[in-house]
Amino acid sequence: MKPRAAARRPICFLPLLLLSAMALAASYKARPWTPRAVDSCPAKLTSEGITIAVDPLCTDALARQVFDKKDILTRGIMPLAVIVFNSNNFAVEVEGASCELNLTDGRVRPMAPDQAAQRVYQQKMKEKTSPIPGGTPRLKLASAPADAVRDFNDKYLGIKRIEPKSTVGGFLFFPVPEEVEIRSYLADSSVYIPEISRVDTGASMIYFEIDLKPAIDALPKK
Repeated sequence: MKPRAAARRPICFLPLLLLSAMALAASYKARPWTPRAVDSCPAKLTSEGITIAVDPLCTDALARQVFDKKDILTRGIMPLAVIVFNSNNFAVEVEGASCELNLTDGRVRPMAPDQAAQRVYQQKMKEKTSPIPGGTPRLKLASAPADAVRDFNDKYLGIKRIEPKSTVGGFLFFPVPEEVEIRSYLADSSVYIPEISRVDTGASMIYFEIDLKPAIDALPKK
């Protein structure tokens, strides 16, 4: 009787997995971002001692200056910077999740930052086989690098406290149709910011609705 051949060991499989994980982790590098001075933003509004400016990163090139991904708009996410200057003698608080993008045909709520990052990185990958003979192959989604998810969360507007005589900013992530013609899509649009309150008393302040047209008009002409 011939001796049984030794089982082959997948000696290269684990190193390949480690290399793939390292390449994915190194595929995103957080970029620094400092809010612009509100006076430099075309789209802004002042009320009750508060000035809020909105700065849509509505081209892939603009978004890439802040987020290390070259095709964020193409993949269906528009980062929108919200910059708040508080000239009062008391602190205020702004809640980003309550904001909306008002379009001519409806309203759009922002996505959570981790969901936005996943959408930017998702890729439809067909499995080789279908669970049902003759069926359509299932689709699975690639995960965003952990550094990208962390960066989206770090730059998210969330709930921000703005101290007296200071400026604070953050991003909202609005879903947009992929490869949309952004000027047409945002024509006659505005950003609605309803949840602004005083920290000392908890009293609500007036809501803001900021027309995006000045920001769109200021985009470089093609």
